[in-house]
Parts: sequence; C-alpha cells; structure tokens
Amino acid sequence: MIGDFERLVLASICKATGGSKSAHVPRQYFMKKFQENRHLKKQAEKALKSLIARGYVYPHPTSGETTYQMTDAGWEICREMKAEALEMLGMD
Repeated sequence: MIGDFERLVLASICKATGGSKSAHVPRQYFMKKFQENRHLKKQAEKALKSLIARGYVYPHPTSGETTYQMTDAGWEICREMKAEALEMLGMD
C-alpha cells in the first residue's frame, strides 16, 4: 500500500503521461504542482524517491535530463485510483 502523498505524485505522473505505460516525462512536467510551497516540494521529492524504490516509477537517464515512466505496478495503481474516483462520483 502506498501513502497519500505517493498517490498524489503517482496520479500526477499518470496525468502527465496520459495514462501511457510507455511514455517518459521530465520531472518538471509532473512536479510543477508541488513547486509553490517548499514543504510540499520536499514531500513530493520524498514520495518520488519512495515510488522509485518500491518499483512504481522507473527513472530513465538521458543525455539531457532524467525522464520518468510508470512501471506496470504503477500503472495498475493509477488504474485503481481512477476507478475509485469514478465510483466516488457515481460514474462507475
């Protein structure tokens, strides 16, 4: 089970990739929501490290910058979160 803040960061990655398992996105594409507040930024960085360590997100070092991709496990969590949200809205 992942924590609430990890879920927020993973949802942000899911949105930035359009829900694609094969898409790679730079950090600023999914972390910009958390940049406004130093405390939130610190929590988001910690959550991203945890998601990587737990195998939900995979970093891809490139010549310019590191990009990030959801793993199959991360994609499954995103799918579950989307289903939960739709159920809460009565749209299941």
